[in-house]
Amino acid sequence: MEAVVIAPRTKSDLRFILDFAKRIGVSAHTISSDELSDDRFISLIEAGLQTPSVSRNEVMEALSE
Repeated sequence: MEAVVIAPRTKSDLRFILDFAKRIGVSAHTISSDELSDDRFISLIEAGLQTPSVSRNEVMEALSE
């Protein structure tokens, strides 16, 4: 499943979009900009956890450069 993020400029635009989604039977939720930032950080961390492992020596060499 995919999602669309829409950032309305005004509260009335937000209400319009939520009402429209409800009328067409689409699930819609509001999140704060802080929550959106948190989700972005989580996805970056998860991507970093999927990178290959490196040895301690490689890390120490990279830090000494």
